[in-house]
Amino acid sequence: MQLAINTVGKELRSSAEYCKKEEIGIELTDIAYPWNLDGDPKSFIEKHIKSIEGITPLVCHGPYFELNVVSFDKAIINVCRQRHRKALDIAKRIGVGTYVTHTNFNPLIRQPSYRAMFTDRFLDFWLPFADDAAKSKIVIVFENHWESHPEIQAEIIRKANHPGIKASFDNGHALIFSSLSAADWIEILGADLYHCHLHDNNGEIDQHHAIGTGKEDWINLIKALQHYAPNAVLVAESDHLQENRDSIDKLRGLLNRVDP
Repeated sequence: MQLAINTVGKELRSSAEYCKKEEIGIELTDIAYPWNLDGDPKSFIEKHIKSIEGITPLVCHGPYFELNVVSFDKAIINVCRQRHRKALDIAKRIGVGTYVTHTNFNPLIRQPSYRAMFTDRFLDFWLPFADDAAKSKIVIVFENHWESHPEIQAEIIRKANHPGIKASFDNGHALIFSSLSAADWIEILGADLYHCHLHDNNGEIDQHHAIGTGKEDWINLIKALQHYAPNAVLVAESDHLQENRDSIDKLRGLLNRVDP
């Protein structure tokens, strides 16, 4: 399995140096923030290219704040296209291979029509982006956030039937919003699980703590990954480099001692 850490803000350079030393990948999270998508991105791109040279795999987290790609409001859809078009252009110029974004499915909307139309409208938005991203060998992965079950992601991938559309599993989100175990999520997503965000919390708040410091069942999570998604990229996703370093040490220990 390929390991990686996320990085954001001032820790870009130090995180990149750690990744080079440990021969692991990096996920660039700054692209997710809207203020980094305004104006000319030239200096932003140059800074990232300079820092991450030689690191593989390269992942970036695309924008998702307040974005609703299934909206019936054309103006909102246009904003969503503008943000993702800009972010994907930056991703191409940096040379990333995986672009992460959220489904932003809202389980509080209980009208059957919302669930019924969600996947088709979602893919109406994303399939043209996937075709374009594929030209640069970028895979787009959709991450769970508020969902209680992986059926949304599974349906999106099945209906898309596109080699450039896969699933991302965030165990911390599932720990808060789902009654299913992480192992259950991983089993259901199976070989379509391309990327994971791994971190820990108290089961109530998305704390992004280091692996092994919260309520997650890491033994069974790792067993499921080894069995059902052995090729997924595993990204330690805490807010600071030291916690990510601790998570990588923990992950390596788990992977070495857990039998599939």
